[in-house]
Amino acid sequence: MSASTQGLRVSTGSQALRSAVELLSSMRFAISLLTVICIASVIGTVLKQHEPAVNYMNQFGPFWAQLFLSLKLNAVYSAWWFLLILAFLVVSTSLCIARNTPKIFNDLKAYKENIREQALKAFHHRAGADLTEPPQAAAQRIGQTLATGGWKVRLQQRSTPQGDGWMVAARAGAANKIGYLAAHSAIVLVCVGGLLDGDLIVRAQMW
Repeated sequence: MSASTQGLRVSTGSQALRSAVELLSSMRFAISLLTVICIASVIGTVLKQHEPAVNYMNQFGPFWAQLFLSLKLNAVYSAWWFLLILAFLVVSTSLCIARNTPKIFNDLKAYKENIREQALKAFHHRAGADLTEPPQAAAQRIGQTLATGGWKVRLQQRSTPQGDGWMVAARAGAANKIGYLAAHSAIVLVCVGGLLDGDLIVRAQMW
């Protein structure tokens, strides 16, 4: 299972609401917000923060100093636009997690051993071979080899027009899927910390 980059599609509400939810929950939107935050963080690292206005005037001149002050680049991490982007990123990443978590947990339990033979032949990466040993012995041998290599294996006996056959289903890499959830949850946690560190609570109380 690969995480979907598409947004969450809801069936209720107005068209504008459905489009907004799909945009907010799309991975491309979250990546775009994260890119903007990274660029702003670089500016906040290079440009000294919370300096007196006269220091910017002396170092960069009146025009650039006024531009920096207007865009709040002298206090990037507490600027209203930076906090707004962080808030949108928290919402977007949380929706991405909510959209993909059920699929990931379902995929952790599924071996997909019920896939039909025709569907397997339609896969892009496939190979075929004739085995000389009986189907059951071949299935057990292949399953044992996969299990030795760290795969979780499930065998299924099937009835085919050519006689009894066996399906060998195996899966691995469950930790990678858990890592997806952990990484995205960490992004949400860091962004929430940035919101709290940016005087968000004080500003909300003032409003």
